[in-house]
Amino acid sequence: MRCRAIRSICLTVVLANLLSVSASAQEAPMVEVDLLVVGGTESGCAAAVQAARMGVKNIVLVNDIEWLGGQFSAEALGAIDENRGHGYDGTVPIPRSGIFREVIDAIESKNAELYGGIRRPGNTRVITTSRPIVSEQVFRELLAPYEATGQIKRFSNYQVDSVIANDHRVEGVRFTATDSQPRLTVHAKLTIDASDWGDVIQKSGAGWEVGVDSQDEYGEPSAPAKAEPPTDVNPITWCMILEQQDAESLIPMPSGYDERYFTGRWGWIDEKFAYTTRRLVDGEGYAEIDHPDILLINTPPIDYPLDVFPADVAAALERTEKGASQKPLAAMTHQQRQIVYADAQNHSLKFLYYLQQKYPKFRRMALSDEFGTPNRLPPKPYIREGIRLDAMHVIPEQEVLGFEGRPNYAAAMYPDAVFSWQFELDFHPTRRSWRTEAKEQGPWEADFRGNRRFGRDGTGRALFPLRALIPKQTDGLIGAQKNLGYTSIVSSSCRLHDQAIHAGQASGAAAAVALRHQKDPRELVFDRTALAEIWQGLIAGNEGAPLTVWPFADVDPYDPGFAAIQQLAVRRLLELSPSDTKFDADKPETEAWRTTIIRQAESQGYDITAFEALPLQPTRRDAAVLIWSKLSQQPTPDWPRSSKQDADNDQIPDLQDPLPFTTGRVSWKPNPARDGIPDATLLAADNVMAFNFTAANANEVSPWVNDSGERFQSEKGFGWQANLTKNIRVREASATPLRNTFVFTRAEDVWELRVPQGKYRVTVCLGDAGHEQIGQNLAVEGHLLANDVDTATGSFRELSADVRVQDGRLTVTIGRPDTKTNTCINWLIVQPLP
Repeated sequence: MRCRAIRSICLTVVLANLLSVSASAQEAPMVEVDLLVVGGTESGCAAAVQAARMGVKNIVLVNDIEWLGGQFSAEALGAIDENRGHGYDGTVPIPRSGIFREVIDAIESKNAELYGGIRRPGNTRVITTSRPIVSEQVFRELLAPYEATGQIKRFSNYQVDSVIANDHRVEGVRFTATDSQPRLTVHAKLTIDASDWGDVIQKSGAGWEVGVDSQDEYGEPSAPAKAEPPTDVNPITWCMILEQQDAESLIPMPSGYDERYFTGRWGWIDEKFAYTTRRLVDGEGYAEIDHPDILLINTPPIDYPLDVFPADVAAALERTEKGASQKPLAAMTHQQRQIVYADAQNHSLKFLYYLQQKYPKFRRMALSDEFGTPNRLPPKPYIREGIRLDAMHVIPEQEVLGFEGRPNYAAAMYPDAVFSWQFELDFHPTRRSWRTEAKEQGPWEADFRGNRRFGRDGTGRALFPLRALIPKQTDGLIGAQKNLGYTSIVSSSCRLHDQAIHAGQASGAAAAVALRHQKDPRELVFDRTALAEIWQGLIAGNEGAPLTVWPFADVDPYDPGFAAIQQLAVRRLLELSPSDTKFDADKPETEAWRTTIIRQAESQGYDITAFEALPLQPTRRDAAVLIWSKLSQQPTPDWPRSSKQDADNDQIPDLQDPLPFTTGRVSWKPNPARDGIPDATLLAADNVMAFNFTAANANEVSPWVNDSGERFQSEKGFGWQANLTKNIRVREASATPLRNTFVFTRAEDVWELRVPQGKYRVTVCLGDAGHEQIGQNLAVEGHLLANDVDTATGSFRELSADVRVQDGRLTVTIGRPDTKTNTCINWLIVQPLP
């Protein structure tokens, strides 16, 4: 018998807290407040706490259930997904920060108490795991100090009934209780919508969207030509928490069970993958842990697509309202959503039954009792995609892709940034595929539509603008949780645990500054002094962990000088290139580095006389602290403005311009060495030899010679040591044919060219017009040109080296024997040197 004492105590205490109902909810059916936060999600909790920390005295948080914490708890996402540059490798591209850092630290401390000192007990793909009920307790404790003083008042079990609006301004919300409590009306100066489905936004009349965006709408490179079907959104998933038992604990067969739900596309999922991929506690894997295994089941077979519904679900929806089965889930009524939810829950239970019938380990796994629900499932599904706010700026894909490579900063680094993020463009199956001729009457599986699939490339180190939190036309309202101003593609990347908390924290900071100055949030966007107050509230971390606004990879929020470094970066006082993602705080300060900052400060309108006698500092960190100590004493200079509608006079109106104070739509200057197009001067040089790695039937255009992966042939004088004809790829992503084709290897392969002895300049191009490629390697004559080089989709690296050939053959080696990634070579140019 395993020890369950600690678990029982934890569950007893937390469940007792959950069952308590705030007395204020019974006594105050109508309240007037400064700030109303709708939704007890992770974003809603963060918004309320941040606003309280920045001085808002009267805050009400209204939640539709008792549970706090959204994805972390009520949705059962105990395997915590967060900013990620590439795959699951135990690292993050941007150090954990802000309220998310506080929550994670608290979770890991509780884990250590519960599991023998092990802070990360899952031994699984993600870094941190947490039992949902433990996460819920962490969010409850996060709010507790402000509830104790009355600064935050919380009402549970209330749904939005209607919005009080006047002349396009939200002035309050009416709520209906889901239990025996009386109705509730809250009048508020400002409202933050952190609900699951943007309930306030929808009922306020503010613009919003849901479903797939066409390429014509936002010009996104990977968007489909048509926005069809309009119900194509990331699926919901009804997750399950399973706990290991001493004896078999089989569930009865769910209604409508058919194993064909799970034996098609996802039939490859075996016992090990299902058991370990989202494990929360590995009781058998750590000697220190005396506790049963706990698993999160959040896996593709239980993804529940929302594009079309099974026949019985569609019929039930139609009985509530004609056309209801054609509506997006976000636009359905509460009653209609419950019909969909019931089928999604039953589908997850079918999968559990399938696992128990097929795999012995699952026969001793039982649904956890921590949620207190009749079927032991969490109170909410995992909601990957809510509604999308028609905001002052809607973020499209092309603005957040890494400039000239995914590891770099994003193409547009917004001046009104309020947090930073990075992740894959990640769609779970959005299409329901019928398994039999019975079609919608029979079993189905979750399937992909087009290129909307898992982990498809991803963003650079991106910023999130304040404008994307604020409705285009409606006042008194700020978006949070997943009700933000971005496209469907971008929403697939900015939806994780940390990003949702960051969005809430930013909305709380914006609300605090707006209330402080009695302004509408939209008035803050182009006001640099107001933005400076928001930055100060987020970056200073006076009552908690500072938030990373500028995405440096090497500056932790608890490092000395963090706030000063962030302040210099968000004000664009540092001279950075797209790949300068590290601050290098311990490097010595140089005269040139100092001069750049002073020149930038002067150009923005700062008084720089205070720097005339300041000595150079031992490190950049010390210098940043000293420089910011002087600049922070001055008023923040406002941005220059050429006209009321177009500040930078670039013919892009401010309301459509990602960079209103910088000419153009991109923050960086293009680098010809990354565009995949060879230099014309190089091609025109004497005796140059140019090779295009392309399909066997491709036309040959002088001066290019086509190479289709064949072995070295003496009569040709060039070729590969191995046959790579099957490793040629042709994309249709670029108007430039040279960029569309390449030969690749996932091992190590060698290409040779017969040449006289002598010296040569070799220029090669690596990359893939259609996909991101990670960790590419290439050497010429033993000279290493590319060492684990990454290229984003449609981005390339052109590399050159001067080498001496002594054996009559120029040798190019691509790939590496010990790698699992591709190296893709597009073209190669050889120029004889004197």
